[in-house]
Amino acid sequence: MPSTKARKSVKSQSAGVRLSARQGAPRAAPAGAANPAQPVPPDAVRVWRGFRLGTSMPQDFLTALGTVFIPVTAILQRLYGLTAYLPSVLPQSKPAGVPDEIALVFYRTQQAYTDTSLIVAGRAYSALHKTVFAFPQSLSGFPVMLTSKLALDTPVHLFSDETDWHEGYSQVYVGARDASVPVPQFLAGIQKFLINLQRKRPAGMDGAVACVSSAYVVYWEHWQSEAASLKGRIADLAGLSQRVILQPHVPTAIDPSLTDKYAGIPAVDSRSFNIQFPR
Repeated sequence: MPSTKARKSVKSQSAGVRLSARQGAPRAAPAGAANPAQPVPPDAVRVWRGFRLGTSMPQDFLTALGTVFIPVTAILQRLYGLTAYLPSVLPQSKPAGVPDEIALVFYRTQQAYTDTSLIVAGRAYSALHKTVFAFPQSLSGFPVMLTSKLALDTPVHLFSDETDWHEGYSQVYVGARDASVPVPQFLAGIQKFLINLQRKRPAGMDGAVACVSSAYVVYWEHWQSEAASLKGRIADLAGLSQRVILQPHVPTAIDPSLTDKYAGIPAVDSRSFNIQFPR
């Protein structure tokens, strides 16, 4: 159970990342755009961990994310089965070995994602990654159900519920492994946390996804409401790793048009978004 101090920290971060009109918030989706509930299987999500291309300067990288990469992910992929998109841009001061950007990218099914490779726009979007991110360091994959064994660099989901991550309340934790902690010990600690959570799920939690590498842990959870999330234990991960971020995904509208003049999302550094788009 998070302490009162930890809960206040999450709330304060939430306030700090809300985009107001004064900050130049993106335009909302067109009035009347339909967004019916679209719960999807917990394994119908690409779990992305991206590392900045070495030839790209940090500010150029952030600009590319905000003006091109993050908006175009929703603008294009929503046409091919995208149901929810939750990116996070990590602070430039993050420890070495921690990704520069992470995301959950939900589709109707795994097949819907696979089929994007049959479409010219889908292939163009895939190729765009190499203009921003380093490969093979950057990784993406579908999660598997967590069992008694947690493997490095293998995304997992904790529950079998179909959930609509476009709605509700989501938050993310990223932590770095302390150099003094051996990798097996780090992995075992995260595994114990996840299995305990899986066995004793708090009321109101309907989704959780995680991935652990030798250098970091990324963990997302979805709640029916922000109030319900106060029953969670996400802050306990700071006892198993060096906290990099712990923050909610702020609902952020984009202009979904392929032809409108649109500047993109300003000031993406150190922020987590739940990109809102018509589905």
